[in-house]
Amino acid sequence: MVNNLIIALAVLSHCMILYALPDDRKAPIKIISDRAEQNEKEGTATYQGSVVVRQGSIIINADKVTIITDVKEGDRIICKGTPAHYQQVLNAEDGLVLASAKTIQYYLKNERIGLIQDASLEQNGTTITGDRIDYDLKAEIVKASSTQNTKQRIEMVIPPTR
Repeated sequence: MVNNLIIALAVLSHCMILYALPDDRKAPIKIISDRAEQNEKEGTATYQGSVVVRQGSIIINADKVTIITDVKEGDRIICKGTPAHYQQVLNAEDGLVLASAKTIQYYLKNERIGLIQDASLEQNGTTITGDRIDYDLKAEIVKASSTQNTKQRIEMVIPPTR
């Protein structure tokens, strides 16, 4: 009887953890870097040198990060690296989203990311690569394309079902 109660509580607490992921947009943004410069007149803040950005389950690693404050369009974070990396837990079922590109544009208000140049996106074992990938996090829509200059083709790898 006691063992069953312990097992039931363990399963219940595990389920609560899975379905109680924090709302990343409501979490504060924490930035760690080697250098920082804020230009209040232009509404920009630039961070350089092994930059790490955290907001809830979101973690971004880049060489340079620029945050642009825009009242009309909404704030955006532009990350540059060789490559820059983005990860986020969207929900318990879909697991971790991993993304990388030379430039990552994160639009906070619209909840979408743009991956530009040598872009890669991975979730649940499925990987898509291309020159540009746009991911609407809210609607869960991914669009990939290549530019005529690079002629890099889109490649998608879908793992076998179990």
